[in-house]
Amino acid sequence: MSNRRVEMDWLQDWVRLHRLGTPARQVARVLRMGVDVERSYRRVLAAAGLLQGDEQVLPELEVLKAAVLAARPSAPQVPQQMSSLEAHRAQVEAWVAKGLQPVTVRSVTWREGLPG
Repeated sequence: MSNRRVEMDWLQDWVRLHRLGTPARQVARVLRMGVDVERSYRRVLAAAGLLQGDEQVLPELEVLKAAVLAARPSAPQVPQQMSSLEAHRAQVEAWVAKGLQPVTVRSVTWREGLPG
């Protein structure tokens, strides 16, 4: 599924159009979405059993939202990264404690051959 924000009003329209028998390409065109996005919503809502029924009686917004959000993959966990300067933290903190500014710290690290 895309990361597009799910607007429930058009999602209800999408279900209504599907229940009316509107072709998938026409639904995508009317609701201004790509055919792949339309297909992904169709798969999710069909699996949840929300595409069958009367076009006048639509599922509640919360039911549609829950079905779509349950099918979304969770965001991948980003591994915690350690700064390459972490090994020099004590030295930099000592410079800052002396009142050195970032430009001064940069020139000191350059003269002393430290990374920076």
